[in-house]
Parts: sequence; structure tokens; C-alpha cells
Amino acid sequence: MKTKNALKQAELILKLYEIRRETALRAARDYVGGEFQPKSVDDFVSLVKDGGKPSGHILQVYGYWDMVAAFVVHGALDEELIFDTCQEMYFQFEKIQPYLVGFRQKMNLPEFLKSMEAVVAGAQERRTRAATKTKSPKQTGKGSKQGSEVEDAALAAAEPSAGGR
Repeated sequence: MKTKNALKQAELILKLYEIRRETALRAARDYVGGEFQPKSVDDFVSLVKDGGKPSGHILQVYGYWDMVAAFVVHGALDEELIFDTCQEMYFQFEKIQPYLVGFRQKMNLPEFLKSMEAVVAGAQERRTRAATKTKSPKQTGKGSKQGSEVEDAALAAAEPSAGGR
């Protein structure tokens, strides 16, 4: 699939990758990707409110990914390109998703991570459609079986892996 401004988008993805490799963001990503394991809304709120390195790491990582997602929401980056190149964002979102609504309420931050949430929700909808499509009965008309198998394989290949990139 060709996209408008594909080269510009690729350049932006590479710049975003370079930013992820910077020392401070790498340390923050190490913390959020590993040790950071909120167990409740109150735990999540406490970790952010307490300040210090853990709070900074959490805000830096989620702020970074929300910025990347905002590029998608506002059309600077293609949603499928982010899905293919930024699996870590989806993994990190999974860690806080159960607590996000309560966090927003307790912190009085109704817009916190709205872009990230929208992009992840869009990807989840596509995965659901893909899963439904792969479970649907195959068409039996001449040539349509082969076409649906190819389409099913392509949709299944679009499903993200459990780990981050």
C-alpha cells in the first residue's frame, strides 16, 4: 500500500527511533518496560505523584508515546506504519490501560494519553476484524477461496507480537 509522503514518514520514524536510543529515554524505557508494574489506580497515581526518577520515567515514556500517537491522530504518520514499527507503544499501553480512566479522574487530567488510547483502540479494532475474518467460512466460488486465504494470511500477519520493537 502506498501512502502520501511515505519518504517523509519514514524519515520521521527514523528520527523517533533515534530519540528512543538517547540515554535518558532509554533508561526511562528500561524502567517502564520492566520494573514498572502498577497493581491498581492508586498505585499508578502514587508512582506518578511521588516524584523522583520513577515518576519522571513514567511521564517521559508515556509522554513520548502519546506524542507519537498524536502524529498519527493528526495525519503526520500513517497508523499502519506506527503499528508495524512501534510495537513497544502497544505493550506499554497494556500496562496502564486497566487504570487509565481512574488515573485521569484522580489526577484531574481528562485528556491524559488520549492520542495513545485512540491509536491503540484503532489497532485493536483492526485485530478484532482480522480475527473475525479468519474465522469466517471460506467462500467456495472458483478463485475466491485462494483470494480469501491470501487475505486471511495478510490480516493474520498484521497482528502484533507480544514483545516490543
